[in-house]
Amino acid sequence: MGGRRRRQQMEEEIYAEPVHFDHLESAPRVRNAKEKTFDSLDDFERYIKIEAGDNEFDQLDLHVRYLPPFIVRQTHGQEDKIKPQMNSLNKKFRRHLKHHLKRHLLPEISMMSGVDYDFKEASAGFSQNLYGTTSSYKWQFMDDGNHGFNESEYSRRKHWKVQVDVESDSNGPYINVDFKAAALDSE
Repeated sequence: MGGRRRRQQMEEEIYAEPVHFDHLESAPRVRNAKEKTFDSLDDFERYIKIEAGDNEFDQLDLHVRYLPPFIVRQTHGQEDKIKPQMNSLNKKFRRHLKHHLKRHLLPEISMMSGVDYDFKEASAGFSQNLYGTTSSYKWQFMDDGNHGFNESEYSRRKHWKVQVDVESDSNGPYINVDFKAAALDSE
């Protein structure tokens, strides 16, 4: 009985692995991807994987707001243990967040989408709100290259660019991630 359950669990894990695209297929005639907002990183990544499986990885507009994993580990998952200094004004917080972005979030997006994105940091820095009451630290990552495909692959599909905007404000440790993939107009 236990062996059968374990085998079924292994089959689900194998089925759940994202597919890596070696060749581009033509874009789908009907697009189902919409602008979506998520409350958890897992749901966000799962949606990217589903849309990539539907061949819609080049037209996504997704938003997610979540607690970074290093904050969840420090607070043991209890939000009442969040300290006031756990925000974008703290250099240690920003350093850990940047590590999370470069080592975990961006590679996970590439893995779930099945495309070899090569995200480059386009900009980073503080910005104030209109009244100067809060400040935010924003990162912007871009990939507008060939995403690991040969130029001949793009005869079947338009080029697209991907932009990931990450924002953390001075009010707490929650971060906002905007993931946008959009086709470039052919010139």
